[in-house]
Amino acid sequence: MRYKCTVAYKGNRYVGFQSQINGLAIQDVIEEKLGIITRKNTRITMASRTDAKVHALGQVFTFDSEKVFDVYKLKGSMNGLLPKDIHICNVEIVADDFHPRYMAKGKHYRYVINIGEYSPFLDGFAYQCYFKIDLAKMVECSACFIGKHDFSAFNTTPYAVNKDQVRTIRSLDIKRDGDILTIDIVGDGFLRHMVRMIVGTMLDVARGIKTIDDVRRMISEHTKDDTRRYNIDACGLYLIEIYY
Repeated sequence: MRYKCTVAYKGNRYVGFQSQINGLAIQDVIEEKLGIITRKNTRITMASRTDAKVHALGQVFTFDSEKVFDVYKLKGSMNGLLPKDIHICNVEIVADDFHPRYMAKGKHYRYVINIGEYSPFLDGFAYQCYFKIDLAKMVECSACFIGKHDFSAFNTTPYAVNKDQVRTIRSLDIKRDGDILTIDIVGDGFLRHMVRMIVGTMLDVARGIKTIDDVRRMISEHTKDDTRRYNIDACGLYLIEIYY
């Protein structure tokens, strides 16, 4: 049986979702607890390799087991073993050929920015913006990214890993609620650090470091010139939902 799980987590104390040699990953924790439940070494397949400090409301992973579990009881068993910063939101049985990464039709990310006074309660959960920004320019800049583009200039994935760096951004919405900005980006797929670099670039425009024409040139030239790119901190990034 193949089980599809939707999981939420706080990424603060992990090196990312995927197992790594340099620290504790969320995958390690989940697989350890699944091993207790299934009574055998159980590997999971994830939809997205979120980085260190990145949070999620709707990450997806699958695992296979010869045992047939009641999905409601399985969810309860997993949450009973997992730490409080990792929570299984849903479990369902899917077809044996379902793949959480390759079958994804789109993803929704959110980036959160505090443009007001520093808040200790948002530390690790939002980017604390210490400079003044022109929100109107930021909104104007956001339109540059919507549509189908080569995003080579806005990610750190090497061409040797993924030669095709064309992606489609379906929507990019910026909302303000008091001192909190939320930037919601929905696309057919994202390359490494792509959302963070898009947000960082919009902030550069909003603070006067770059112009909108600069951004248009970066998109048209699709260069990986590191001197022109700003990879904003991971703490404000959330994986909201994966669409199938």
